[in-house]
Amino acid sequence: MAVFIVTVTGARAAVVSTFNTGDEGWSVVSFGDLSNNNYTVIGTYAATYSATGGNPGGYISALDPDGGDFTFAAPAKFLGNESAAVGTTFSYDLNYLDTVNYQTTDVMFVGANGERLLWESNPPFVPTPAFATVSVVLSPSAQWHVNTTTGALATAADFQTVFGNLAGLYIRGEYASGPDNTGLDNVSLVPEPGTWALLAIAGVALVGVNRRRCPRASA
Repeated sequence: MAVFIVTVTGARAAVVSTFNTGDEGWSVVSFGDLSNNNYTVIGTYAATYSATGGNPGGYISALDPDGGDFTFAAPAKFLGNESAAVGTTFSYDLNYLDTVNYQTTDVMFVGANGERLLWESNPPFVPTPAFATVSVVLSPSAQWHVNTTTGALATAADFQTVFGNLAGLYIRGEYASGPDNTGLDNVSLVPEPGTWALLAIAGVALVGVNRRRCPRASA
């Protein structure tokens, strides 16, 4: 018997929201105070959908709804087992129509066990009225902390734990101690190609194997 290992490479489809036909289930979630590690949810709100004005096409936006730090919260299609995305780049487009005077955690991924991965741009991302793309590499670096803004640096194991059963994805919309008017477009979570092995077992036939007797030389 012979054993052959056949490696097959395929790519999962990217999880994206372009907002060209609606808000795609995104909402606005306000936390107590991200800069002081207060992750108590103080309000959940509907995002505003606009069919034009995005980058391009439609987009969603929110005005500052309360005294907390508001974020855009991803729908279910971005959640669950997203471990294939570890090591790739998560991206989104953001615009902002007020004056920026506040910086804190930009992106938060939360696992089903409650562990948080917190990413803050360095140098700080300063949005403008024109949409700009934010790119986030989903692998350990000095920009990633666990659970709090001063917590331990995230490890590869932390990424696998959180993305193996992702329960929450939040993108910051709060950039001022005062009114905010923030827009979001083109959110993309792109898994890396998956590689797996198929095991094929085939019999090896002995074809045309004949033992021929060679005549012995006569003494």
